Amino acid sequence: MDTITHGIVGALVGKALFSGGDAPAGSSLNKYEALSSTTARVAIVACTVGSVFPDIDIFAGRLAHNPLAIMEWHRNITHSFVLLPLWALLLAAASIPLARLSHWPRPSFPALIGIYAVGLCTHVFLDIVTDFGTMIWSPLDYSRPAWDWIFILDLTLTSLALVPQLAAWCYRVPKKFLRRARFTWGGLTAGALGAYALARTAGYPFALWIVAFVSAVFALVLFVPGIRDAGFRWRRSSWCLGGSVLVIIYLACAAVMHGKAVASVENFAAKNNLRSDNRAALPLPPTLTHWSGLIGTPEGVWRTTFHLPSGEIERTQFYSSAKSDRFVDAAKKLHGVQVYLWFARFPVWRVTQRGDLTVVDVSDVRFFREYDPEVIANAPGPRGVATVRTDPAGFTFEVVFNAAGQPISSGFRRR
Repeated sequence: MDTITHGIVGALVGKALFSGGDAPAGSSLNKYEALSSTTARVAIVACTVGSVFPDIDIFAGRLAHNPLAIMEWHRNITHSFVLLPLWALLLAAASIPLARLSHWPRPSFPALIGIYAVGLCTHVFLDIVTDFGTMIWSPLDYSRPAWDWIFILDLTLTSLALVPQLAAWCYRVPKKFLRRARFTWGGLTAGALGAYALARTAGYPFALWIVAFVSAVFALVLFVPGIRDAGFRWRRSSWCLGGSVLVIIYLACAAVMHGKAVASVENFAAKNNLRSDNRAALPLPPTLTHWSGLIGTPEGVWRTTFHLPSGEIERTQFYSSAKSDRFVDAAKKLHGVQVYLWFARFPVWRVTQRGDLTVVDVSDVRFFREYDPEVIANAPGPRGVATVRTDPAGFTFEVVFNAAGQPISSGFRRR
């Protein structure tokens, strides 16, 4: 999950659980604006910081000049449930002098530890439900569990977490409501248009009418509670608790859809007599109805894209993998390749010539967006299925050998 969404969810949970005695603008205590305690402010900031803290490991690779850090170090010890109490303790200890400098009253030290722990838990959980893999048991075990429920960038989940917070902000000051609500609605609609453009660029387009529908939903959420001033009587915690419930429901729906997607992959494998234990159903944008099925075989990797609940197959492709030879065997002995293979779930190999040089590259089909349309003859598989070679520019690790068969360079391929 992207760091921005982590922070948005952390802030949502913080406001839902740790807002304290927040008084809405429509209460008898204050008819002009909502009131919240400064202690709650520290708690919300702490939960938000805890929810983004694990991604601090993305800087480790740059500092150490390690191009493999995205695999070796990212989602490692900072994303560990084993070390989570330690990170919560350290963050709480660091917060005490900062709170004193800002003159913000803070919760008790044990309470701060718990608040940071909640924020950290939201981050680790939202990462493990994607397909990238998270080392939740490190340093005891460096396996990478991945539940494959949601795409690594899920704008629906982000919206469910963000919109209730923006709505609560709009209703905190009655005399500023219309200006805030219009500005928020315009910004959210512009964001939906940006998502539309981004999806088309990434190869996952959706209909433009969806943008209009989403914009209408945003308008309903922002303006309808203003009828008879109902929204002004709702606490910020109530808005955000409702948003938290929606996020949980969405994740539960993702889990259910994943189960159906796995069944579709199993059916495809059985129908085409593909015997393999290496199978997965991975979510695709923009909605929970779009999925990719991957089946690894000795000859290569099958990839189907399909829609639920119908199970209608949109495309079927076979990515052939080069057979082992002296160059592939030599590449597998290199540390960088071993790290890549430890990380990859559906690797495919390719061997090509560049003059006197031999290039061996390995890619993970999980991260394919496009494919090389060149059809390979005599490939195994059902009749009428396109058989393709791997896209050489999608998270691909390559090793270059000279004419004498010695590796002269290795690393991620760049476009």
